[in-house]
Amino acid sequence: MPDRQGVACFMSNVSRNGDWTLPRLFRTVCVMGEVRLDLTQIRIAPGTSEIQVITCMGSVKIAVPHNIRVECVGSPVLGEFKVKRVSKGVPSPEAPLLRITGGACMGSVAVRVIDPDAPTGAEKLRRWIEGKG
Repeated sequence: MPDRQGVACFMSNVSRNGDWTLPRLFRTVCVMGEVRLDLTQIRIAPGTSEIQVITCMGSVKIAVPHNIRVECVGSPVLGEFKVKRVSKGVPSPEAPLLRITGGACMGSVAVRVIDPDAPTGAEKLRRWIEGKG
């Protein structure tokens, strides 16, 4: 498993989805663009992994499966940094922990915890990532 990876987006769009491995530290920088991270099919190691997000006049959307614990702490300036739990499922205390940190300046960081296997979960996820829901 890699220790560090990341994406950078300047006036463009970047997305990561499907089956991929989340490293211990994943950095995301977004300036006047959009980054979409779909973590619903990721491979993640036990313990703590972190996504560090910096966005300026852009948006970062992160979809997290309900079976991973999530901590989200960010510092928005004229923007937002939020978590919405769509799934009623609760991860076990031994589940991997995903810590999302960073800042948003005139931009947004939106994290959605979802059950992709729920009857409407996949459709809700698709619409949210596409910006339609």
